[in-house]
Amino acid sequence: MEQYKPLKGVKVVELSLMVASASCGRMMADWGADVIKLENTKGGDNFRKWPLSIGAPADDDFDPIFDNLNANKRAVSIDTRTKEGQEIVYRLLEDADVFLTNLRTEALRKQGLDYDTLKEKFPKLVMCQLDGYGPKGEEAGRPGYDNTAFWARGGFMYSQAVYGDSNDTYPVYMPMGFGDTTCALGMMAATVSAVLSARQTGKGDRVSLSLYGTAAWLANILVSGSQYGFKMPKRRENSSPFGAPFKCSDGRWFMPQVVVFNRDTPIFYHLLGADDMIGDPRYATRAQFNDVNICRPVIERFEKIFATKTAKEWYDMFSAEGLCCEILARYEDVLTDPQAIANDFVYKMKYDNGQEATLVRTCLRSERMGTPEFNRGPMLGEHTVSILKEAGYSDEEIEKYLSEGIIRQHD
Repeated sequence: MEQYKPLKGVKVVELSLMVASASCGRMMADWGADVIKLENTKGGDNFRKWPLSIGAPADDDFDPIFDNLNANKRAVSIDTRTKEGQEIVYRLLEDADVFLTNLRTEALRKQGLDYDTLKEKFPKLVMCQLDGYGPKGEEAGRPGYDNTAFWARGGFMYSQAVYGDSNDTYPVYMPMGFGDTTCALGMMAATVSAVLSARQTGKGDRVSLSLYGTAAWLANILVSGSQYGFKMPKRRENSSPFGAPFKCSDGRWFMPQVVVFNRDTPIFYHLLGADDMIGDPRYATRAQFNDVNICRPVIERFEKIFATKTAKEWYDMFSAEGLCCEILARYEDVLTDPQAIANDFVYKMKYDNGQEATLVRTCLRSERMGTPEFNRGPMLGEHTVSILKEAGYSDEEIEKYLSEGIIRQHD
């Protein structure tokens, strides 16, 4: 029986580079949309070869990092700088629901793919466009990427590590792609909502999302709190001991978490053999630990206690009492984590060339759909000929465009 897919019948033309829009397209493809990845004829999306920079493979038939973002799509390769190439794209958009992109408006305008042009030609089309800094203001056209517009401008890189004017600290290095993939979740939600409205009203829309705006929203508590004196980062000695990681006897780090202070702290103290702290007025409220003179000696005491057992021993003790806790994992731990495997968060894929790689599934789930299939990402221009035939082009026209370099078909 054919698998139920909530977005079956939705057609998406995706013109994307790197991570954010491609991630959105991947999730829509997982959910049943026909996502056609539109690429140039000179090498396509530069993310195809980016994995080489971290030592990962990036072959045509074995490109696991690329496949994480582009699984379940089809691909067409067109030179949109030509009049004929532009007309092919318009033909693809005639029956499309969504045009998904992260190209800047100036670049889109040169190709006749900006919103003002498309809304006149395709009034029912939903255009979803990601930008760096927002569609308005003096910086609207600036190039923005995950590390700059999201992590640097959004406050995280500086506020997590730089203590005042201290010379002994430096900003943290950002984790790659987090801002992009977070934006992708918002892009999918907004785009699907706009498609629903377009089908009901016959009127398309332009959905926009920015890396900077998303960063500000994610940090809304910290951004708003800063006007009332709340500052980041926290040092060890003035940060809560009830949500901090502690190094254990095996070298691993264990992080306990107190959720309800009055309920959880007596159990917490007892597990650590610190029953003398129960009922002590110095430790009666969470706010008292904002005082470094109270917090520092408690942190130092706890560090010595946690160092007496392994992280797994502490994990078992805290879990048995129903307290929230976790052992700090490394990224490589996720590859073999039984919980990740049981929930299909990761997937071991065997390629046609016999090689294997562990890939990551998208995080959205549907009870009716179940686990979506995982087909490798398309090779550059892999489906160009078949997609053009679907769009009504004859064999003669396709051969002509191939010979003139207007389109490219993967061998």
